Amino acid sequence: MFSKLLAYHTGAHTEIYTWRDGTLSARHVFNADAEGFAGFAAYLKEHAGPSLYFLVDIVAEDFRLDTIPHLPGRSRAALIDRKLGQMFRNETHRHFALQGRMTEGRKDDRLLLSALTNSVMLTPWIDAALECKTPLAGIYSVPLLSQEIIPKLGLGETPHMLLLTRQNSAGLRQSYFQNGQLKFSRLVFTDSDGTDSPIQAINEECAKTRKYLNNQRLLPRDQPLEIHLLCRDDECGALVVDSANTPLHHQFVLHEMCSVAAALKLRYPPSSDVATLFLQFLARHDVKNHYARASETRYWRLNRVALAMKSSGIALVVLGALSAAYNITNGQGLALQADQTRLQAEHLEAQTQAIYGALPPLPAAPDILKGTVELAKHLTIHPRTPASLMAPVSRALEELPQIRLQQFKWAQTANPNLDINTRAASPIPTAEGPVPDTGSEIFEMALLEGEVSPFINYRDALAVVEQLISKLKNIPGLQVTPIVLPIETSPQSQLKGLLTEDAQPHAAHFSLKLIYRVAGS
Repeated sequence: MFSKLLAYHTGAHTEIYTWRDGTLSARHVFNADAEGFAGFAAYLKEHAGPSLYFLVDIVAEDFRLDTIPHLPGRSRAALIDRKLGQMFRNETHRHFALQGRMTEGRKDDRLLLSALTNSVMLTPWIDAALECKTPLAGIYSVPLLSQEIIPKLGLGETPHMLLLTRQNSAGLRQSYFQNGQLKFSRLVFTDSDGTDSPIQAINEECAKTRKYLNNQRLLPRDQPLEIHLLCRDDECGALVVDSANTPLHHQFVLHEMCSVAAALKLRYPPSSDVATLFLQFLARHDVKNHYARASETRYWRLNRVALAMKSSGIALVVLGALSAAYNITNGQGLALQADQTRLQAEHLEAQTQAIYGALPPLPAAPDILKGTVELAKHLTIHPRTPASLMAPVSRALEELPQIRLQQFKWAQTANPNLDINTRAASPIPTAEGPVPDTGSEIFEMALLEGEVSPFINYRDALAVVEQLISKLKNIPGLQVTPIVLPIETSPQSQLKGLLTEDAQPHAAHFSLKLIYRVAGS
């Protein structure tokens, strides 16, 4: 458990303890003088590091009750700050607590305002802590801290209760609560010479407090006031005897410190008083700061940021180590799986090679066989062949030996206007115009490409191609459209033949589009 420094200030002096492992160390007392301030600063320097929790139990603490309109967020905060400035104009250590809403009228918010009205007494102690750069967690008040304690004692639902605490060095503290909410508190010093019994002093002070509560209309005159006193075990017996003769007409309940410590789950040394009980409670619970200003808690806030960063760093290191361990373990498993998969692949490859070795040799490469099978499937699906068109075309070519066939593209379609190369609509019209697409007839299309060689000039070559076109047109059902004819179209060319006998023959290229209506379609 982290250690803490716990200070208890009474105005006349300050007691300081060290909290470690759930136990308070021995008490060190520093009087409110120059020597005490120096000793307090020396103690803080000697115990540098732990946070300081400063608990005050002084007379100079004022409480006021007020109401404000029910406003949201920043508007309410600004109004509360203005109220604090009006009531405690010259005080720097101020506090407020919202205590619910009223049940009548416009249902305003109930507000408890308080302040330490003599900050000069507190300044030397806080300045010493700031000079030593001690992380001050907050300045806390015994009455406000009592409001955190009474619900744990089962007294939070008491309509009207007066809580009495007797500190050996501070005096008698009286705090008035309505249904667990603090309304008023005062600290008085009882007779210290021992002439009056403790219960007599308590009865007198309680009578004064009850009269004040009646006058302030906090306690109706017909309502009972329960008085609960926290005291040491050795005081309870004497107080019980004296309380038998009390003239006050109200309930009076004594709480032994051992039972209070048990209810609060705290350790209770027999020699302890109420102050040490409050300090233990403050050390064990996360109580919000009451009076310390932001400038006074800056070192504590810096410590919290540093602690958060350190905790985050440690958490990242731990997570990184766990992630690395997981990755190493998982990586080893994946490596083992990869080795097993590689061995299986090698085994399957060996089996495959053995099967291939046992098979007879193939007549051709696998790719060629695959293409042959696909071609056979295609011919099975499309049983028509270009034989019906190629036969008459071949007879016409045989009669013209000057023509050499270079390419014959063939296709079967229901739309004869398609380009045989792209299977798109042909931009070249036929000699007789486009062939109508009836949607029910079948046509064979062919692109015949060839050359005339040898020839004397392009006119002779053109005459040979025209003879071929004439022979093809004599074939029943066949339409012929010239695409390219053997004519030189260059501006620089001259249409002349070769007159010399040793001249080299030329080749003249041409292409024809053939459309053949299939017989019986």
